[in-house]
Amino acid sequence: MGSVETAGLEWPNEYTLKSNEPLAQDCITFVCLSISGRLDPSLLEQKHRELVKNWPVLGGDLVTSKSPYYMTTGSRVDFKHRTTDAKFNDVSPLDFELVETEREGSKPILRPYRTGDGVLSITDLFFDTLSTLNLVVGSLFAIRVTLFEDATVVAFKFSHFFVDGEGCYDIVRQYNDLLWGKQLPKGVPPPGIDKKLSEMITGEDTAPVDPPEAGGWEYIRNWSQVGLAGFARIIAQGIYQDYAAKFGLTEPGVEKHIYLPPRFIQELQESCQKEVDDLLKGPGEQVRLSKVDVVNAWWTKRIYSSFRDSLFISLGYAFNFSDKIQKNADEKYFQGHYFGLYVPLGTVGEMKTQSLAQIALKIRKHVSVAKQPSVTKNNLEYLESIQGQKIIPLPKGGDSEGAPLFSSWNRFPFEKLDFSPALEPGSGTGKVLFNNSRIVLPLNIFWKPKLLFFNDPDGGIWCQSMQLPSHWKGFEDINEYERPIA
Repeated sequence: MGSVETAGLEWPNEYTLKSNEPLAQDCITFVCLSISGRLDPSLLEQKHRELVKNWPVLGGDLVTSKSPYYMTTGSRVDFKHRTTDAKFNDVSPLDFELVETEREGSKPILRPYRTGDGVLSITDLFFDTLSTLNLVVGSLFAIRVTLFEDATVVAFKFSHFFVDGEGCYDIVRQYNDLLWGKQLPKGVPPPGIDKKLSEMITGEDTAPVDPPEAGGWEYIRNWSQVGLAGFARIIAQGIYQDYAAKFGLTEPGVEKHIYLPPRFIQELQESCQKEVDDLLKGPGEQVRLSKVDVVNAWWTKRIYSSFRDSLFISLGYAFNFSDKIQKNADEKYFQGHYFGLYVPLGTVGEMKTQSLAQIALKIRKHVSVAKQPSVTKNNLEYLESIQGQKIIPLPKGGDSEGAPLFSSWNRFPFEKLDFSPALEPGSGTGKVLFNNSRIVLPLNIFWKPKLLFFNDPDGGIWCQSMQLPSHWKGFEDINEYERPIA
């Protein structure tokens, strides 16, 4: 392979990886930040150019004509901006503003998407990067900026084959650092070009690991279809469901947000932890539940509250293992470090008899097992054995309704980024008001049910969920509020 020379470092013109999560091959990740005030688009573009110059992989493309896919490096700056004379809150597809009683309350708040004349769609915010026929990912990285009277939306696009959620945050954070005049770390090609990631995993297990067949955990190898036939069938099913929903033959997917106030999360976590402490009294392992553990349990129990008891549930989540690969502190590279793990929760009937604390405990134990180096290595070896192939998760019984997918983006503090160095004089604060990121599948097919978590600047959590109307029945007691257009 050829190479390009950048700041004394040789980058390959074209490369592929020996390890990659196959589910990410044809997906696009978008990070959409709403920022207080009008930003200077010329400065934003200048910093984009500096970013690409420092890391030429950000100026490259995804090559889908080869298997496995390849990535290129380059100097292309995929940046566009536009201006509208509207105030952002008047045309935003989601009302994310919260009054004091909502922020400080102890009840979840439901926010549906807004429609009607003058309201922007999600596609509008990602203009020129999101299409209905999204089979070709194209550029690895792009920025789209929309200037409003009182705010700016900065939308970042990534190939999911290129980076995972953590990589997305790292790139956006480094871009933000450039606005502040900070020096970027030395960019280097990823180690996965010449060596398998499974060969780089470090550390020893600190907890016993039962084999997957014993019910300790489930990886894709136990319940997936590998090959083009299964991929083509799921695409055909997605197209059929989309058109069938338009004609009223099937349920359409419905995306909404639910805001969980800090007080609600704290009370939920404390009550679940108290019950777990009582369950695990005596000598032995002590388990601490995370916020996401209890929110996952709460959401899952809600989703399936009205479903048939025989439906088997396997909760899927994206597990990041970058902490198990040694790196040089003064260097930075970009590569996906995640795989999909599936937690078997049993049937809906069994879950209905369990408390939130019991479900959260089961999730926490599975997560703890997933963090063991031997499990990470096992999973990576499987990914490497099917490198370049298409893969489709197939829940038990072939029923996708029993496979909710969770992605904890609240691990990435986008809400703490500050864009004030790019503010136009006399405009806003430069603070991030809201994060409406998403992962887009080929042909914009929606995985249902799917949930992404995002932090709120006030300490709460926004839950962005794509579900069927039948799933939303479990949330009917939650207040649904939509601010009318002024």
